[in-house]
Amino acid sequence: RHLSILNSDAMKKFLIKLSYTVLPVFLLLFGLVAYVTLFICPKSDTGDLGNLALITFWPEYGQKIEEHEMKDTLFVKVNHTEDLRNIDVNVLTVGDSFSQQEHAGYQNYMPGEGLSVANCRRSLYDNPIQYAYNLMDWGMVDSTNVDVMVVEVGERDFALRIDNFGVDKVEVPEPDDPVEDDNEERNPNEWSLLRARDFVLYRFAGRSPVYVVDLKQDFFDSPEPRKLCFYGADIINGMTIDETIRHKVKEVFDLLTCMAQKRGIKLIFMLPVDKYDLYQDYIVDNPYAYPKRINEDVREILGDIPEVLLSKYYLQPLIDKGEKDIFLFDNSHWSYKSKIGRAVQQE
Repeated sequence: RHLSILNSDAMKKFLIKLSYTVLPVFLLLFGLVAYVTLFICPKSDTGDLGNLALITFWPEYGQKIEEHEMKDTLFVKVNHTEDLRNIDVNVLTVGDSFSQQEHAGYQNYMPGEGLSVANCRRSLYDNPIQYAYNLMDWGMVDSTNVDVMVVEVGERDFALRIDNFGVDKVEVPEPDDPVEDDNEERNPNEWSLLRARDFVLYRFAGRSPVYVVDLKQDFFDSPEPRKLCFYGADIINGMTIDETIRHKVKEVFDLLTCMAQKRGIKLIFMLPVDKYDLYQDYIVDNPYAYPKRINEDVREILGDIPEVLLSKYYLQPLIDKGEKDIFLFDNSHWSYKSKIGRAVQQE
């Protein structure tokens, strides 16, 4: 009996101690997760930058842009590599997130001009350059089912993709370990302690992956027309093509071109400009002193040839004229105003 009383008293003391030590921490964490899940995530579900860094942008901005976008996706989506054996199209596109923008993507402009278009889903590969080479090497695409292949790689990962390329490599993920689609969004209502942790780090510890700077003039039809929000990797991943891989840029391009010629396909190599790069000259007191010049470097290495579509040379003149919303304010991708689909078509 005495032992039972002692145990009871000990349990009461333990519970009392919990009530002013562990319980407050638990309630604080629960409240933080609930706040981020119920209030921050739904409001940051606008644009990939909002999702990435839990930034609450304005839904009205995206709605305004969407009014001018095409409503339907007019190209064929290739969900499995084997599906390529059964396609018959004028244009096949293989690329990173710039090629995965559905009805707002550059591919959607081409069907309106009478071209049939197919796009390979991002989950089929990690490196678009490697995958495109593999498809031609294996004979899965040739002149019998594709006229033109567009291979697209953004500036941010261009050097890495080139450096990782190899003629003997195979760029097909295992079925049980697919590459996640670049445009696949997080569930805005998912209860996650990790997302709550991210919110604290991004807001209060200066760890946000999205950088914000001031611009010299209005470039966005948003409540903050002179703010530039861009993915920090635009500058972290390198401003130029390192001397050590410049030779490989030419080597890889020549290998792709020769393989395309062997298969009777016309190759277009497309390099989307990063958001930072396109607006860098208009940043107030730009703290990133060294200019980004990946597009310029590629032109120096490969020359000014129609098979290489360097998007900066199409879009920079529009920026210099003061055109708004070439890039989306809350996104790391172009808007419908870029008209890159028409540029691809002209090439």
